[in-house]
Amino acid sequence: MNRNPWFDNIKGVLVILVVLGHLLTDVRFDYDGKLLEIIYLLIYSFHMPLFIILSGYFFRENKYLRVIQLFAVYCVWQLLIGSWYTFQQGEPLLSGQNIGLHWLQPYWALWYLFAMVIWYILTPYVIHLRGYVLFGLLFALLYGFELENTGFLGLRKLVMFYPYFLIGYYLSEHEVIRIFEMPKNFKKRMRVRVLGTIAFLSVIAFLLFESLNDPASDIIALANAFKHRFPYEVQYASDTWISVMKHAAIYLMSITVALGFPMLVPMRRLPLITRAGELSLYVYLLHVFFVMAWRQFVTGAFVPEAWQAFLVLTAVAVGIVALIIHPAIVRLMRPLIEIDIRPIVEEREELSKS
Repeated sequence: MNRNPWFDNIKGVLVILVVLGHLLTDVRFDYDGKLLEIIYLLIYSFHMPLFIILSGYFFRENKYLRVIQLFAVYCVWQLLIGSWYTFQQGEPLLSGQNIGLHWLQPYWALWYLFAMVIWYILTPYVIHLRGYVLFGLLFALLYGFELENTGFLGLRKLVMFYPYFLIGYYLSEHEVIRIFEMPKNFKKRMRVRVLGTIAFLSVIAFLLFESLNDPASDIIALANAFKHRFPYEVQYASDTWISVMKHAAIYLMSITVALGFPMLVPMRRLPLITRAGELSLYVYLLHVFFVMAWRQFVTGAFVPEAWQAFLVLTAVAVGIVALIIHPAIVRLMRPLIEIDIRPIVEEREELSKS
């Protein structure tokens, strides 16, 4: 089956934004002004929601081998990345201090991979509910009252990002994005592109307007809301139903900007970006080591101005992605990322029959 380069282009841009967002996480506090905080906010308003919407779009039921494979990949990389971080901190690897051994507490970016495993298991049951997208949204909004913040199972992100996955499945089930797989339907495609672009730019313009008129602390708080990072009591200094309304607005903006962004992305193959989309899991897993190294060796304000830092970090992010998707790196890392679990499953099935 031929891949649609449009989807790969979207994922390619998103995974570059993942790397850039992680590079910006700490350095944005080292400069005066609000430029880096605003860029960080705009990235986090849609890049993970759209990533998850695409994951839901391509979800299919009864793919238990995919679930097992994802869980195997998660376990391997939880051990590798967690152990590397523990080693950097000077903690003993063969001890309870090694977070790589805590498989029920996904470390950092690995929450997404762990959540995918759970979503793949839950979704075949959830989608049989009438109005399953609304159900997912309501449950996520109610979960915002929960104060749990231990990282156990990555519950906050697992629950509160799940509606995006359900939205993606809904779009696939009802063939809402099908028009982009029909090149002959040019006029219809262009109408949707215009509407999507207007929706995207409207939300971005609103966020820019708010950011330019708010102090940096409010921008940081808004970015945390898009990341679903804190319970309502912390995020909004309130645990009333007003907080639910505020967070519902966050979902509305996030969904709008996430669905509008793809309309800006070309459908033809693009240098570096299309391949980055095809190998997005490689970038998602491997970039963590580069970001940790960057944070260790490049500290503080490494250039005089915030705009210079943004340009440098953008170049670094693109460079990291280009290095990771190099054929030699892909060949080297393929056994750890495209783990083939079929021989194990087939062997177990043969044993169960004997």
